[in-house]
Amino acid sequence: MRLKSFSFLFFLLCLISCSSDSSTTSLDSSTTSDPPKETVQSSTTEAPTEELNEALSLSVSIEPAPYSPIAASLDIQSSLPVSVQVIASSEEHAVTTARTSTFSSSHIFPLVGLRQSQLYDIEVLAIDESGETSTFSGGTFISGEINFPLPEFDLYVDLELAQPGVTLIEYNAWEVPEEFGDGDPVIGIDHEGQVVFWYRNTSVTGAVEPTERGTFISQYFPLGAREFDLLGNVAYNWQVSPEPPEGIAELRSADALAALESLGESISGNPGDPDPILVKPDWVNLTSFHHEVFPMQNGNFLGLSTTNHPTTPEQRELLCPGDESDFEITSDVIVEFTPDGEAIRTWDLWDVLDVEEIPGNHICTVDGRFVSIDFRDWTHANAVIYDEIRDAVIVSSRHTDQIIAFDHLNSTGPQNSVRWILGNQGTLPLEGELFYHPHAVELQSDGSILLYDNGNFRPGTNPDDLAMLNYSRAVLYEISDSGSDSSEWKATQLWEHRVDDVDDKPLYATIVGDTDRMENGNVLITHGGIWPTYPKPGTQRARIIEVVPEGINGGDIVWDLALGDADVPVTVYRAERLPSLYFGPNWE
Repeated sequence: MRLKSFSFLFFLLCLISCSSDSSTTSLDSSTTSDPPKETVQSSTTEAPTEELNEALSLSVSIEPAPYSPIAASLDIQSSLPVSVQVIASSEEHAVTTARTSTFSSSHIFPLVGLRQSQLYDIEVLAIDESGETSTFSGGTFISGEINFPLPEFDLYVDLELAQPGVTLIEYNAWEVPEEFGDGDPVIGIDHEGQVVFWYRNTSVTGAVEPTERGTFISQYFPLGAREFDLLGNVAYNWQVSPEPPEGIAELRSADALAALESLGESISGNPGDPDPILVKPDWVNLTSFHHEVFPMQNGNFLGLSTTNHPTTPEQRELLCPGDESDFEITSDVIVEFTPDGEAIRTWDLWDVLDVEEIPGNHICTVDGRFVSIDFRDWTHANAVIYDEIRDAVIVSSRHTDQIIAFDHLNSTGPQNSVRWILGNQGTLPLEGELFYHPHAVELQSDGSILLYDNGNFRPGTNPDDLAMLNYSRAVLYEISDSGSDSSEWKATQLWEHRVDDVDDKPLYATIVGDTDRMENGNVLITHGGIWPTYPKPGTQRARIIEVVPEGINGGDIVWDLALGDADVPVTVYRAERLPSLYFGPNWE
């Protein structure tokens, strides 16, 4: 199955129009009459609308983005070095892009932020090195239609208090007809609930993070990670193995073997994606990439992987009495690697946790994301970050209910130096409430940590007692670990946010989730896997909210989006608010 952003006929028309003489026209700022104007899917140009710099001429060619129907690539050529900015206007929508940070006579300019099925007039603002601005018409561009069953987004926004920007949503619809192809999209919606960004590739695209280079990085289960630009062009493609490893089962498949057979197609990537760079440490056999790939300040990446460990009959009987299979234990491995794929360090949770003392809640489960009858998902890490101040690698371990901080030492190879453990059987005393099955740990500027507490198996809760129902929450912990005496280190809960669901019961999301601190201080909370009895048993839904933490009850809701219903079950792994789609060193 393949992404069908454009029909083949449309693709041919674009090639023809983009290669014709009318797709690229040289424009001089002294021109006083407009040439005939033509509307095509690819590009048109017309004379400038403003005469400021008579020595400057400029030409514009527009190509539809190959991997997004609502984006375009502008080839801007000028007679003098200029910095450029683009304004795209339709009858009901307008986009003003950022300005390029460099002066050049040649710019390949990504035009993003458009809505689908709109006719846009394109203006190019060219700023020369003296600061003089000339405005040129780039013609028109018709954005395409997104070929995917998206719902209408019922969005509440307090425009005065909500963080401006585009919300990236890792949209996972569970029942997509086969004709729409393979792969879950990443969509970006504006504050009017309209889709203005689209990226789709094969497999599940998750944990999308902006990089300092102005690109995005994401993992794709079960083997790899990709770095891609605003138009969806993949710059790097990493994998831990060229073939599906043992022990990996697709999340929604009841038959692990059938899922394994299909993985070769599901991870193949879009046409034009580069060949994968293999990440293969000499000292450990990595069997997956999953949940997160985190860009470090030193240019390397932290990825979550797994490896398998044999067990003795005595261990198996202790862990899963009566289970007759000779299963192995799958533990999570953090791997630090370079863009060229060189593995620098690894941290295996097997080396620092005792599976017999902390078996977790799911070690006897035989149907899940990383498991089959012969391989058991023990720790199920789901987030990893680097703390530059502490020089620590911090990982969230869902099934053992822990946040673990490892020392990031100068030595290479396998590492096992633990700084502290917060949570179940942790080394940090906690003033506040423990978390259960955490997700998406995020470092704050003051060294505290924000995370999503799903609450699975929370003590004192009972699904059959309305007075004792479980709940999920965002929670903030202060970590006091700066002193030389580690016995005095501790953690303190500073803040939490809970919310009632649509049925006036506490919102409880059994899987996935995210919390993000935004530029204005608000917190974006992704309740990504709500599985209640409303509107019918088994309905999978998501709800993304933005809260002002200083409000009553832990925060006033200023942005609220509900996704999924009885007919279209949906989960959202993570969401991210970008103040602008134009970020990184290429933009002012």
